[in-house]
Amino acid sequence: MDVIVKTISKILLPFIIVLGIFIIFHGHLTPGGSFPGGAIVASGILLMAVSFGIEKAEMIVKERKIRLIESLAALVLVFIIIFEFFIRNLLFKIERPFTLYSAGTTMILNVVGGVMVMTILILIVSVMMRENL
Repeated sequence: MDVIVKTISKILLPFIIVLGIFIIFHGHLTPGGSFPGGAIVASGILLMAVSFGIEKAEMIVKERKIRLIESLAALVLVFIIIFEFFIRNLLFKIERPFTLYSAGTTMILNVVGGVMVMTILILIVSVMMRENL
């Protein structure tokens, strides 16, 4: 790629990733959240892959690590679902009036969902880019 594209992508990449992480963490309060934030972070990684080549992107973001992060996020998601259902609903039947019941785990679910969206989109893009080489 051209020097201009590489320079601009070096400048923009941290801002894109920070914006995606901000949207993921702020998604339980405003519209947006898991999917848009994960897609923005994945698009930042895609920008790096397009600008510097798939080989350089794979040196930084290894497929094995992405699959491990995806598996851990799915495991955390399953744990949260089981924890919420069994512990809160069966063991502790405490409800307070005028409180938002799901506010405690909504942010955690947004973060886990954003990580899953990000990893899946990165894997899809990396497979598509490798097959076109």
